[in-house]
Amino acid sequence: MKSQFFQSIALLAASLSSVTAAPATYTTNVNATYDDLPNAAVTVPLNTYRGLLYGNWTYATVQAVQVGGVASASPFSRAVSNPIGTLTLVPQKPTWNALAPLDFFFGFAVRSAEAIATLAVPGTVTFTGFSATTGKQVASMSFDFTPPLSPVEPVPMKRASLPKEFNQPLGKIVVTQTNQLGTVLLMDNLHYLLYSA
Repeated sequence: MKSQFFQSIALLAASLSSVTAAPATYTTNVNATYDDLPNAAVTVPLNTYRGLLYGNWTYATVQAVQVGGVASASPFSRAVSNPIGTLTLVPQKPTWNALAPLDFFFGFAVRSAEAIATLAVPGTVTFTGFSATTGKQVASMSFDFTPPLSPVEPVPMKRASLPKEFNQPLGKIVVTQTNQLGTVLLMDNLHYLLYSA
């Protein structure tokens, strides 16, 4: 009798453990173009957008006719890094509790408060992912941007596809930029999955 009782308790504990450890449920596939944001002739803070919290990001709308600089992947707005502080992408809770980035477009340009033509410059962006359950780093990947010297036409953004290690529920993405002083990271068409609890 006692053994049956303890077996029942053990089964109940195992059942509860499996419930609490259940992974997040994928619910939506998002392509963040930033083009449905209000036009911004100068860079303005980008705090929340399409289920994500943006830490230390701004956005800007480029001119319809652009000379030089970096062309957006989709006309006309794009995310722009803030040179001060850590760049992060975090799911907007309580609706979403995890994300999985798939790919994005990026480039680097000389920093300008106005969304006008600037000079495209080389740079490196690194995405580092942290588990939504443990908080530990589980993935990291760097991508280089190398524009031609002194381009007259706008330089196309480069597409970056993230490896399979990122295709899991992540609680935070830290974005690191390695570039010249006075330049910024430009990002467009960030494609990701969002997970609910």
